[in-house]
Amino acid sequence: MTWRLQVSPEFKRDYRKRCAKDAAFRKAVDKKVAQIRENLLHYKPLRKPLHGLRRVHVMGAFVIVFEPLQGEQVVRLMRLAHHDEAYGI
Repeated sequence: MTWRLQVSPEFKRDYRKRCAKDAAFRKAVDKKVAQIRENLLHYKPLRKPLHGLRRVHVMGAFVIVFEPLQGEQVVRLMRLAHHDEAYGI
């Protein structure tokens, strides 16, 4: 089942900033987002205070943080950031 995407302003900003000059990184992020849409419950759930969010690593040190909205079949992309700064949502 494919989930619909909802993209936060923070994710849009992060995506533009990180992918502007790196086509390989953009391709890796796009591929990971497609995988999230297909099977989002496969990825690791986060603990408090980020309970309800999940994360997946992209190219090692970067993380996509997302929130599945079960009742609406929507996955909200929250952040795309380096691991050290991703969890300060």
